[in-house]
Amino acid sequence: MSAEFRQALTERRDRIEARTDALLDAALAEHHRWADALGAPPKQPRAVAAWRQAAHTVTAYRDRYGITDASPLGAPTEDDAQKIDAARARAALDRARTLADTGRTQPERPRRATTRPLGPRL
Repeated sequence: MSAEFRQALTERRDRIEARTDALLDAALAEHHRWADALGAPPKQPRAVAAWRQAAHTVTAYRDRYGITDASPLGAPTEDDAQKIDAARARAALDRARTLADTGRTQPERPRRATTRPLGPRL
């Protein structure tokens, strides 16, 4: 692959990612039902990055196929290429929901006491 072609692909990827970021952020800020279906972003930084990656996949799928309804993935399709993309988007949606649920349902670990308890140690 030539350097020019590689640069063109890199620029295209960057534009797609920027568009997906903007669409996702707008949908979250405006509380679109499809975005709410992703679940709330988790609190942990690494989990947030994984959640956003999954959410980007769903957002890019919606954008590519012009999905505008409230369902995260829209209506079922008959087109084979879109079926493959829909399966990827479905897996990403499930991953986002799992990460969101994990972030909300994990209890905080109790903190250790900073002083030692009184009495004999066993």
